[in-house]
Formats: sequence, C-alpha cells, structure tokens
Amino acid sequence: MAGRPGTGRLDDGAVLRDWLDRAVPALEAAQQRIDSVNVFPVPDGDTGTNVLLTVRGAAEEVAAVPAGAGDGPQVLRALARGALLSARGNSGVILSRYLGGLAGAASGTLPEALRVAAQAAREAVPVPEDGTVLTVAAGVADAAREAADAGADDASALAAGVATGRDGLARVSATHPVLRSARVVDAGACALLVLLDVLAAALAGRAGAVDVGWLTEHARPAGPAPEVDGPERARPGGGVPAGPAAYEVVALLGTADAVAVAGALAGALGSAGDAVAVVPGDGLVTAHVHTPAPVGAAAVLDASGAAWTATVRALLGGVRPVVACTASAAASASLADAGAVVALLPAGTAPAAARDAVRRAAGDAAAGGGPVTVLPGGLLAPGDLDPSWAVVAGVVDDRAVRAATRGEPAEARTTGARA
Repeated sequence: MAGRPGTGRLDDGAVLRDWLDRAVPALEAAQQRIDSVNVFPVPDGDTGTNVLLTVRGAAEEVAAVPAGAGDGPQVLRALARGALLSARGNSGVILSRYLGGLAGAASGTLPEALRVAAQAAREAVPVPEDGTVLTVAAGVADAAREAADAGADDASALAAGVATGRDGLARVSATHPVLRSARVVDAGACALLVLLDVLAAALAGRAGAVDVGWLTEHARPAGPAPEVDGPERARPGGGVPAGPAAYEVVALLGTADAVAVAGALAGALGSAGDAVAVVPGDGLVTAHVHTPAPVGAAAVLDASGAAWTATVRALLGGVRPVVACTASAAASASLADAGAVVALLPAGTAPAAARDAVRRAAGDAAAGGGPVTVLPGGLLAPGDLDPSWAVVAGVVDDRAVRAATRGEPAEARTTGARA
C-alpha cells in the first residue's frame, strides 16, 4: 500500500503484527459490552466473544509466521487463513470475510482496501441486512476515501472513517427494525469499529491501549430487556427462540474448489435455516447457519461433496464448559440442548480434522467458565486429546456421551491425569 510519510502501510508485516497484538486485548476489554447489546440475528449475547475468538485465532496464525523484512504477504495470508479457521458465529464468519477482503487488497490504497473488505463482508451473506455491520463497514470506507482525497495520510484517513462510523452508529442501527425495537446498536458494528480503531493506531505508530470506553454510551437501556420484534424473537423468560431456528451450526469444509463449494452452500443452506454466512478461503470454506434441526444442515454439508466437521450449540440456552463428540447430527441436538458444545465429526473424519474441530469446540465451551471437559465418544484416540482438557474415560459411544452430558451416573470417571 502506498503509505504517506510518517505512516505505516497495511501490507507491512510489522504493522499487521502490532495491530493483531493490540486488537486482542482491546476486544477482551470490549467483549462484555459488545455481548450485552447483541440481539441480532438472535439475542444470544455472544458477538463480542465470537469476534474475540476469531481475531485471536488470526493473531495466533500470524504469530506462527517468522518475522522478517518483506514478510507482509505471508502475514496477510496467515491473517486471512487464521480468521477463516477460527471464525465463530455469524459475526465471526462475516468478519473473517472482511479480513480476507482487506488482506487481498492490501497492496492498493487504504480506502480501496476498506471498500473491498466491506463488499466482501456483504457477499458472505446471501440476504444482507442493512442497518448492521455491513452498512457501517461501507460507511467507514466512504469516509476514509473522502479524507484521503482531502490529503489525509492512511492512518488519519482510517481514523476519520472510524470516527464517522462511531458518530453514525446509533442512527444506522435505528434503521434496522430488530435493533430499533430493542433500542440497541449493532453489536457486530461495535466490534468492527474497535478492530479498525486499533488498526488506525498501528498505522500511525501510536503506542498505548485503544480506548473502548465509547461503547458505554451504547449500553443496553436499564430495566427489563425489551421484546425484540422479528422472526427469531426470544420467548418471554428466555429459553430457545420462538422462531424456527434453535441451533447454531458452524462448519469447516476442506475442498480444492472453495469458491464453487461456497457458492453452492450459500444457496443450499437457506433450505436448512437462516442467518446463513459462507466464506471461501485457500482450500477451506467456513459456513454458518441457524437451523431448527442440525440434521438438515448436515445433509446440505454432505451434499457439498467436501470433507467437513462442525460445532453445534443451542441458541439462547447458555453454554457449559463441556464438549460432546458425536458422528450423529441427530444426536447433536439433544447434546446441545443439555448445554454442551457439540463437535460433530462425520464418519470417516481424519484424526487431524477431528482434533482441530474439538479444539474449536473447546474454545467455545471455555466461554462457559471453568476447565473444559471433553467427552470423546470413541471418536478420538488418546494421542489426539489436548493435555489441558479434562477427559472422561470410558465414554465410547453416543449413549455414554448423552449420559455424561446430562450428569447421569455412569461407569465412566473423569481421569485424574490429562490425556
């Protein structure tokens, strides 16, 4: 990227590393405030958590790239791949597409990279919703271009875009019926603005933590949570959604033709549910859907012809620090209903893919607090288990996994040693 004197460049590996190193603590500081305003596409309060997990995965992938002069292209590839592999929830999947677009256009001008990223994020969603992060991303790009045209350097142009996004956040969010009804701003937009604020600081070479205190002014109004209008309105008192979608399925597919597979999935997953988001990458596709039955989503994934694994969790039901492993999409629903994060590992899943899927599920389950317990269901060998997990021995089939998930007495006992 052609940076101006005194500013960093988006294709500079050192700038990117600084950005991600500082983005993770910024998102940690913002996490609860972003979660608290998350009502769309469902009020499950996890957008801040999902974005944090997505960006943390990108940062870890980048950290594995040896630092050196001219490492920008390698860092950009790692950024895009890490975000795709770690994408969580609807917000994380959309963000992974945004980051992939930003990485792919980093050699051009900053405003153009922001425009490409905003368009890429919109393309991740078969039915884009205005008044959300998609609108804010486009507005940031437009404002940055205006500032650059007026002579601003890259860091200042991005800062101007972020400021415009923050100033207009409430107004933009109020154009979306669900957000307007709940009287909150879009959580995904909040997360993106935090992330871009840190990028502006990295481009400027400005040290110190980025202030996320501005999120306080957008806190959910005091008192009982207002009823949310829309097809996925929560039932009074909480619980599963009143609408058709009760489960979130996030799948990772391996394929040599990621673009074609992603395109087919973007249309086909609509028959299994809503809140569809699909992102292709280098030999990978991440797909997200809210569905009334994981079986339907699994059938669409099977029909893609690609090898896949997925995590399944109940929407709005809360998450316990338990990972339940199963090869059965039908069994995954009852396991998720019990509060587990389900690692859905179809028959024939390669050991490495199974291990990675369980690690992703464990990251989700850790949000429930406490050490994560893994119920292998006979699908992972001892060598495929992470030493940090508490593993219940003897849980070798779906029946045992179901019993352990529900806390029913069983012969299995938690192993004292880590596997």
